[in-house]
Amino acid sequence: MSYATVASPYWPLGTRVQISYRGRSVVGVVQDFGPADWAIAQHEIPAIIDLSEAMMADLTGSREHAIEVRFQVLEWGRGDVYRASGPGYDLATGRG
Repeated sequence: MSYATVASPYWPLGTRVQISYRGRSVVGVVQDFGPADWAIAQHEIPAIIDLSEAMMADLTGSREHAIEVRFQVLEWGRGDVYRASGPGYDLATGRG
């Protein structure tokens, strides 16, 4: 994964998104599909995005863990979408 890589099963490839956590923000681009179905479902709030380890470290101070973040889609991509429904779909698309 490159630094700016964001994975999402619900957003089209190429989508630019700003992710914020405790006053810090990073901008990434959906370049991969994920998290896996089991990872999405294991959290009380479904895991709808996955960040590169380096981006996660800049945002949170730790390279690995699951946290609740805020996000804003800056520009929708025009690439493929892996899933059009599932746990967290409404949250990812602003319908929930």
